[in-house]
Amino acid sequence: MYFIKILDAKPKSFSICLSICLIAVIGLIDYYIPPDVSVSIFYLFPIGIATWVAGNCTGFFISIISSITWFMVNPRPEKYYSHFLVPYWNTIVNLAFFLFSNYLITELKITLNNLEKLARTDALTGLTNRMFFMELAKHEVNKALRHQETLTFAYIDIDDFKRVNDQFGHNVGDSLLCVVAEAAKSTLRKIDIIARIGGDEFAILLPRTSYESAEVVLHRVQRLLLESMNQKGFSVTFSIGAITFSEPPDSVSDMIEKADNLMYFAKKQGKNLLQHELSITLQDATQ
Repeated sequence: MYFIKILDAKPKSFSICLSICLIAVIGLIDYYIPPDVSVSIFYLFPIGIATWVAGNCTGFFISIISSITWFMVNPRPEKYYSHFLVPYWNTIVNLAFFLFSNYLITELKITLNNLEKLARTDALTGLTNRMFFMELAKHEVNKALRHQETLTFAYIDIDDFKRVNDQFGHNVGDSLLCVVAEAAKSTLRKIDIIARIGGDEFAILLPRTSYESAEVVLHRVQRLLLESMNQKGFSVTFSIGAITFSEPPDSVSDMIEKADNLMYFAKKQGKNLLQHELSITLQDATQ
């Protein structure tokens, strides 16, 4: 898997060239070894590399090249075969084997990608789930610490969401959550991270965002969420707790806990509020 990760990090053209070079090396070995020793299975290496990294179509052509190479490097006198069509038949059989392997590798990659997506995505809203959000947040915290950048974290809770579920059922509640996810996501940057981390709770991470900029973004998010609820006929509001760090804490859990406390404070103040604070270090305070 480490080798595959290295290839994935390089341009696809590198893997294609590597596959062709491997075919040439295997073909050369195949040409010089005794004719009763078969090495055709080793052609699966270049086929596998090309299929996994460059895609099904590239793997298809590499399979054809491998079959042609095998045919060319295995010349036999006519008396060697019981019938003159035997070498052609063997080539077709090899090609079928290579193409089937290409198909299996393609399906395996699709399945693994789907499983990885399921493990990282909230099944209902399509947003990042809590587990993957914690990974991404840790990465952003480390980056902010390394480059001495500000970072804003916001915790959003849907006010009176339980009442919607009780009155209209869970299907309507699920629909509401999807509307919230789409509305919030539509107003954020590509580098921003939004996740559903609980039943009716969402988290937003704004990298490289100052307190003033975060104020603008969060008020815009709250306004857009309320407009979306009014358009869909949902009578809910949003309590948001947010904190901008001049220097993020080492623990993502601490960051979430601080924003969570601010969100509950907003609820106690009457709901439908944005409670946003700036966390500064002792060094910043003395400057």
